[in-house]
Amino acid sequence: MRTNHLFLIDSDSSGHRLSVDGNAIGCFDTLHAAEAKAAQLAWLFVPEATLRFELDFKWTLSDSEIRVATVECTYVDR
Repeated sequence: MRTNHLFLIDSDSSGHRLSVDGNAIGCFDTLHAAEAKAAQLAWLFVPEATLRFELDFKWTLSDSEIRVATVECTYVDR
């Protein structure tokens, strides 16, 4: 069975909010901390996973940015 997991970081002047598959994980002071937590969670899905976040949306008027990474998993029933 194959599934994808969506990691999203929504950033503005108040912090960097991480969500996975639409579920809020937490708010972090730095982008690096949010990415590190996302990598830790991705490891739970696929131990050899490497996330690469890419800028998906930027609104300069409010200093808002959204970054997205996707992990694709293949599950094998045993």
